[in-house]
Amino acid sequence: MDGIKRLLCLAICALVWTPAFGDASDSESRTYAVLSLIGDKINIVCHESTTGSNMDRNRQGSLAVDNRALDNTAVLAAINAIKRLDAHAATVGLSSSNATLYELQNELFEPQARSVALLAGLKELVQSQNATHLVLITKHRGDALLRLLKSYTGSGKIEGVGFYMDADLRTKRTDTYATGQGFLAPFAYIKLTLVDAKTMGIIREQTVEETTTLSTARAEGSLNPADVLTPVQKAAALQTMIRKAIARAMPEVLGIK
Repeated sequence: MDGIKRLLCLAICALVWTPAFGDASDSESRTYAVLSLIGDKINIVCHESTTGSNMDRNRQGSLAVDNRALDNTAVLAAINAIKRLDAHAATVGLSSSNATLYELQNELFEPQARSVALLAGLKELVQSQNATHLVLITKHRGDALLRLLKSYTGSGKIEGVGFYMDADLRTKRTDTYATGQGFLAPFAYIKLTLVDAKTMGIIREQTVEETTTLSTARAEGSLNPADVLTPVQKAAALQTMIRKAIARAMPEVLGIK
């Protein structure tokens, strides 16, 4: 696991960029501020075979991400989706280095002192951009449902963005039909919340789960699921999962069918 963490760190660091955001001139249109809180770490889940128990016995680990590459991907994906759905909307991308905001993201709208203070600070930031709405992108935790060709597999829970690895399940490449034992599965488990910028009340929210599985048959000369993709490919796979998840959820979040 240490090897994959080190390689992922190098790959993510190489993908740091600063997106450019456009503004609409229509004064009557909505202005969406977009903030992502999913990119502070990459979760790594290693499947452990168990019998006779419903407990999640998977090995869980994480890789801290010191840059905003994944959050930038999420923000830009949301802005692109908003522009496709509402051509007159103005958008502004936000970022935060507040570790507490990341830590308490699932408690942000709860009536407790620390959450109220965080939400007040976020409200000030959003309103300073003259936004009418906030699109908040946070982590979602749910059952591991990794997409195979015609079904799903997985056990336990996964959250946010990361990789699920299984070294036991017999799998097959969809292109060459070569077989392997195990798979690597990039995933993005995300929640999108639409917030009224004046009241900071929740208008609408939607969870979305995006996964794919890649057979160890793709790992040349290796039986390790971690070797299915190169470090750069791993980083790109996570970005793809994020983009797909956000594009799929945004129509429901904005209330545009």
